[in-house]
Amino acid sequence: MTKSFLHLFCKKGGLACFLLACAPAQASPFLPASDSVVLEHLPDASDRGRHRALAADPHNLALALSVAQGDLGRARALGDPRYLGRAQAALAPWPTPGAPPEVTLLRAVILQSNHDFAGALAALDQVLRQRPHDAQAWLTRAAIHQAQAEYHAALHDCGQFATTVLGLAPDICTASAMSLNGHAPLALRAVELSLDANAAEATREPQVAMWGLTLAAETAERLGDPSAETWFARAMALDARDPYLLGAWSDWLLDHDRPREVIALLDGYTRVDPLLLRLALAEQATGHAALAGHVADLAARFEASRLRGDTVHRREEARFALYLQRRPARALALARDNWTVQREPADARILLETSLAAGQPAAADPILAWMQANTVQDVRLAALAARVRASTAGGS
Repeated sequence: MTKSFLHLFCKKGGLACFLLACAPAQASPFLPASDSVVLEHLPDASDRGRHRALAADPHNLALALSVAQGDLGRARALGDPRYLGRAQAALAPWPTPGAPPEVTLLRAVILQSNHDFAGALAALDQVLRQRPHDAQAWLTRAAIHQAQAEYHAALHDCGQFATTVLGLAPDICTASAMSLNGHAPLALRAVELSLDANAAEATREPQVAMWGLTLAAETAERLGDPSAETWFARAMALDARDPYLLGAWSDWLLDHDRPREVIALLDGYTRVDPLLLRLALAEQATGHAALAGHVADLAARFEASRLRGDTVHRREEARFALYLQRRPARALALARDNWTVQREPADARILLETSLAAGQPAAADPILAWMQANTVQDVRLAALAARVRASTAGGS
């Protein structure tokens, strides 16, 4: 998914509801090394109380929405897909045709998190027919369209969002699409100006501010601008526990040959598959003793995902297959399948990398076409694309 959008999460009265949707499922039983190992963090008393109240009154719409929003927020924060199921269960009493728009909107977010983008867009269309000025619906549409490289559609959605909400959030929405459509320097400057002009909103809505800071960091990195590290540092100072930010910052550290910092950063985050992947990559770079165990753990988790029919983390599995299992053909197959669903810079990068590693540069043709059609500005992708072209020319 468009993870820059994911910094806004479900909360009562919030602007949007987006999920990281990490799946830390285990394929085999876990045996703790000692009695002091924490196996599970249970929901707090108020959360359990709301669920008990909903069980006693399952058709209480306000309570069901509150429970579902809370579970969606926890799914994102903890990277635990079980909370998605809980959110779905809370909404189950309302049939899909004719459900209240608030229910349909949350269902759209669940579909989005599962990469059922067509289903999510159909649900959002239902919401917007009833509530054409629904800010959450427009912002969610923008996120989906950007993930599918439909940048003009995303900009339109951001424009509709801006008619309902003023300030920092619509500016970042627009800048996010612009950053991938040939206007990355302008987008970076727009985020910087909006963060300064809307400082009070940034303080009041830290998740919106972090969305902007992370977008600025990633845009600067794509441009080869050294300010990326400063932007990441500002975002980390705001919330050093955000799963997406931890992954993006870890990737930056890995790309800049600082794997030991990744190991220190991700200690305690092994439940979250994408973060465990980054940890294992850092351990590989440093020869860490825990690498073999973490590789085996990731292999079991990806296998469990396949058994469940879950394909959300194909990008991560492709990185795993390429760099930790040394299986370039398998990695290429995963990266190609992933590109048919989501088309963001990280998805393009892994397909370029796997096509080169597998000796099949022609497999990267969709990436080259995407970069040309959208005037994508990304120094790492440009270097990889040049290698692909050279490899193609050398093999012809």
